[in-house]
Amino acid sequence: SSSQSSPQAPLRNWHGLGILLGVFCRHSGTAMPPKGKKPKRTNKPSPLQRMQEAFELVNIDTDTSISREEFLKAMDSVGLDEKSANNLFDRFDPDGSGQLDNEEFFAFAAKGCGDFKGLFRKGLFDDDEDDMEKVVNCFKKWDSDGDGTISRSELERVLVLLNPSFTKKDMNLIFKKADTNKDGKIDYEEFAAWLKDNGKKKK
Repeated sequence: SSSQSSPQAPLRNWHGLGILLGVFCRHSGTAMPPKGKKPKRTNKPSPLQRMQEAFELVNIDTDTSISREEFLKAMDSVGLDEKSANNLFDRFDPDGSGQLDNEEFFAFAAKGCGDFKGLFRKGLFDDDEDDMEKVVNCFKKWDSDGDGTISRSELERVLVLLNPSFTKKDMNLIFKKADTNKDGKIDYEEFAAWLKDNGKKKK
């Protein structure tokens, strides 16, 4: 059954904030909704629902707050290096408490990490040196089923964690750019080439 509590005041006009109390009380003894079909991706995302979904993927409660340790665990699950993950956490923890409270958590859900690919590039290609071992490890984290390729659903898992407000169009664009041979999956060579591409056209 759905929660009868719903915040009355508009909180930044976010779509879907009517589920606010449900998100943060979901581990307090209330029944879990039955698992059905996976969420349908649209161009009108509900960042809050996506964050709930994302942190479930790494078995982290979102009932009260997210600790730095929990946040780093979530980011490590998609191959983000510790330094970048710490910087990202600090960006959304302005009071320096070491915990993302409700408001800070919502801010992350709405804004995400920003430059998605740039965040990984910074951690994987320090000092302009290609650290291929890091790239391989990152690929393995994205390739959650271990079949040697990254599917749309696996890319989606990464996006849900890092940019919860992504649209279906955003995801399709990233996949299209990376999947250069158009076979519907991203192999290691395509993944590495996509990461190395800084978007600047070579003359």
